[in-house]
Amino acid sequence: KVMTHHVLRSTMALIVLLPLAALGSAVKPLPIPTKTIAPGVELPMAGLGTWEYNSSEAYDAALLALKLGYTHIDTALGYDNQDGIARAIIDSGRPRDSFFITSKIPGGLPFSNATTTLELALNQLKLEYVDLMLIHFPATWDGVGGAEMRIQEWKALEAFQKAGKARAIGVSHYCQHHLEDLIPIATVPIAVNQVQYHVGMGSENHNATDDKAFCDAHGITYESFSPLCGPCGTLELITGPLVTGIGQKYKKTGAQVSLKWIAQQGIPVIPKTNKQSHMLENVDLFDWTLSDEDMATLTKAASPPVAGNAGPPPTSGDCTVP
Repeated sequence: KVMTHHVLRSTMALIVLLPLAALGSAVKPLPIPTKTIAPGVELPMAGLGTWEYNSSEAYDAALLALKLGYTHIDTALGYDNQDGIARAIIDSGRPRDSFFITSKIPGGLPFSNATTTLELALNQLKLEYVDLMLIHFPATWDGVGGAEMRIQEWKALEAFQKAGKARAIGVSHYCQHHLEDLIPIATVPIAVNQVQYHVGMGSENHNATDDKAFCDAHGITYESFSPLCGPCGTLELITGPLVTGIGQKYKKTGAQVSLKWIAQQGIPVIPKTNKQSHMLENVDLFDWTLSDEDMATLTKAASPPVAGNAGPPPTSGDCTVP
């Protein structure tokens, strides 16, 4: 699954030279490494996030990404942009098995409501299946639901997966005590926990990282959203002196250093952008390596902290959800 330096460089160089109009249905997927998240299911180590894009913006970004050869698009029912993603998939001309789609449904739903909502999410995408379906939050966004709704909703996801409508299933924003509600009753493994993780959080406590160590110990793939800390209100991980200074050593941008720190730990990333140059940079992470010293420096960085509850200490706020 890991490409050679030559293949990656040649592919990137060719794309940079081609105008978007020339990137038709024949475009080959970029050689982005993958991580096994379930039997026979490979999650690309880098993809496109679409949070806060409306349908038109999501269409433009997803179509560009697919024409550039991206292999993963991340969306959610709650983003209200899945119709745009659906149109981009159709207009890209890409065969279904050449890309990975993640969607999410809201948390806190009883079995019947979750079942209906799963079908709605799939129908909006105009797909026969998604590659990964997540429960977006361990309760409703207002914190209502608790263990009983988590269990009911997980059982609905399992039925969805067993019906062939999702290749893998998982969760988002879950902490240890939420996962412990599911592990004893799960008949399909929890493939992924998608959480906020970025430079600045490498030395933060478990309430900031949503119990990363617990996920690692239980074989649940830990996936990073907001890897450049979009909700933080700062460009520190893109243009800040720490990441740009390290980037100069490798002839890489600050954003690439921030993303590489995550990916080099084996954690998939889904940065958001609608610019071609940034899209290509955001997946150009896999033919170079940060030194142990630079990895350690980035791990020790305390800024920007997790976005959520400012504390002190800062936390994601997810682990206080009952």
